[in-house]
Amino acid sequence: MAAVEYLNPLEDKCRIRLKSLLYHKRLKKMEYFSKENQFPKEFGFVCNGVLRMFYISEKGEEWNKHFFMDNNFIAASIELDKKSISNIQALTTTNLLCISYSDFLELRNEFYQFNIFIQKLFISYLKQKEEKEIRFLSNTTIDNYKYFKTQYPNLENIISHYHIASYLGITPTQLSRIRKKMKK
Repeated sequence: MAAVEYLNPLEDKCRIRLKSLLYHKRLKKMEYFSKENQFPKEFGFVCNGVLRMFYISEKGEEWNKHFFMDNNFIAASIELDKKSISNIQALTTTNLLCISYSDFLELRNEFYQFNIFIQKLFISYLKQKEEKEIRFLSNTTIDNYKYFKTQYPNLENIISHYHIASYLGITPTQLSRIRKKMKK
């Protein structure tokens, strides 16, 4: 609740209604929150744990696009009538607070300030996405790795380096070289 209130204060009636619709969900390591080509089912908030959003190319290669950690909101898609084009998978045991998409939409229709929360959330996400894309297009791989470390502190101690390399768009061998170079 505090994360929602941080982005936009809610009136008591909306807060009470939201609390009544939330449920806890626990994902085991490697379990999926959502899969591509499926309709979205729920919207979540990460209480603790790490998840990754990734795409699978036609060649079967996995490309990590985003990591979700404590206090992040997650969604398979922003449109209920469209199938997801990505996968969201737990990289550690993850505890979530969730709401079904139908209940989420009900809140959006019922409470104006919930719409403001959604708008602020998506604007924040789009800003992060734009910043990452600009950086990754214009910086060196070393700079991109440094950016990763600032965006996701201590994550490299928790997840496989394969996932970090995939996020950076490089091979695990290239990541190893970058890490060695930075230690010197």
